[in-house]
Amino acid sequence: MNLPDIIELYMQSVRSGENVSISSFAARWPQYETELKEILPVTLMLEDVQRTELTKTVAMAPELPKIPEQIGTYRVIREIGHGGMSAVYEVFDTAVNRPAALKVHRMHQAVREAEILKQLHHENIIAFYDTGTQDDVVYTVMEYVDGTSLDKINWKTLFPGKTPDQSAAVIILQSARGLAYAHSHGIVHRDVKPANILLTKSGSVRLSDFDLAGGENSPDVPPTGGTMKYMAPERLIAQQSPAANSPKVDQYSLGKTFFDMLDEKSSPDLLAIAKRAMARIPADRYESLDDMANAIEDWLKE
Repeated sequence: MNLPDIIELYMQSVRSGENVSISSFAARWPQYETELKEILPVTLMLEDVQRTELTKTVAMAPELPKIPEQIGTYRVIREIGHGGMSAVYEVFDTAVNRPAALKVHRMHQAVREAEILKQLHHENIIAFYDTGTQDDVVYTVMEYVDGTSLDKINWKTLFPGKTPDQSAAVIILQSARGLAYAHSHGIVHRDVKPANILLTKSGSVRLSDFDLAGGENSPDVPPTGGTMKYMAPERLIAQQSPAANSPKVDQYSLGKTFFDMLDEKSSPDLLAIAKRAMARIPADRYESLDDMANAIEDWLKE
């Protein structure tokens, strides 16, 4: 097992009510014992903080407003997804005759995400269309992706004629190019995971959910934000350090996503790419996500 999976195994034990000491658990994995003794206490604290902060935020924030059938030029068709802090609807923009996705937020994230997406214009990043307010509804309008997220699709059959390894490589290659573009504009996503990688029916990637995104020194980005299973170790250990918000945290998360798509029968070269991207020490990862993408591209050309 790799380090992220071992951490998740321990957290699942804790969540199920088991009383497992960190020392005894870490001793079961001698190759990671030092790292586990360092990371697990912080992970426990972080999960508790995240749970507490979410409870407080949801309690303090206003309820998501009831959506009318029409918001400006947007005719609401259906709800696509719903979370504690936002809801997403499929809408139709009657002004330009095109479908779109309208995201309604509880708090200020709508403005934040809109400001970030305005800077990014890439084929593998969800396109920004508009933002606005109507009555109590604060919303962001984005490209509507006629497909679903990586965690909800059988991606192995998405590309006819390609092997599972090739399909995984194509998806991660596109994701890496999109993230590399964001990095070139000073934006770190900070919550890369399968649920935030959208796939069209033809297999084109759109990176989504930039609520936690920002620069390396963004003051308004919560240090506890993110999904622990895909979170780089440096974010768990040193949340306020520059390394904890560098582009390499996205590389780690994408590497973990890639690794989970592969198995023991996968190409050793692809496994090596994923493992390097999710190396424990940031300096041991690729210099950039473009470098990781180039390695995947070279493998696909073989």
